[in-house]
Amino acid sequence: MRYNVYRFHITAADSGAVRDLIIKAYRGELLLTNFRTRIDGGVVGAEVADLDNNRFPELYVYSTSDGSGSFGRVYGWQFLAERKADIQAANWLKMPDGYMGHDSLWVERDVLCRQYPIYNSGDANAEPTGGVNRIRYRLKTNGKAYTLVTEQPIDQSASR
Repeated sequence: MRYNVYRFHITAADSGAVRDLIIKAYRGELLLTNFRTRIDGGVVGAEVADLDNNRFPELYVYSTSDGSGSFGRVYGWQFLAERKADIQAANWLKMPDGYMGHDSLWVERDVLCRQYPIYNSGDANAEPTGGVNRIRYRLKTNGKAYTLVTEQPIDQSASR
């Protein structure tokens, strides 16, 4: 994956409930960092973006848990000139009634989007009847910390 002069190489194990994710970040030919972290479930996508418009890239890796729920997670890092900073996702696991996983995650301009089906009481796991919710997250800084925060209350949307 590329962002201007930055390049990212991502590898992950393809089995196990908790897996090792290995990331190498380069600026030109210079290796900036090489790190390993544990993630929940399998990697289903990754994107490089600049949600805070500071001209430094962020790397977002998306995973879904094993099992029928396929609960989505996002792991993120900001790559600054002098350091790598973890990006936390505020209230990621605090979801409203009707949430049973099956997340879709993507970057759209300067927000990270999360979409999932809404389950009504009695719905089968593969047959939600409550429509779709979409949450948009903005990247905020607080000193040296970076956090994805909900842009607006959860709303119902047609689809992506």
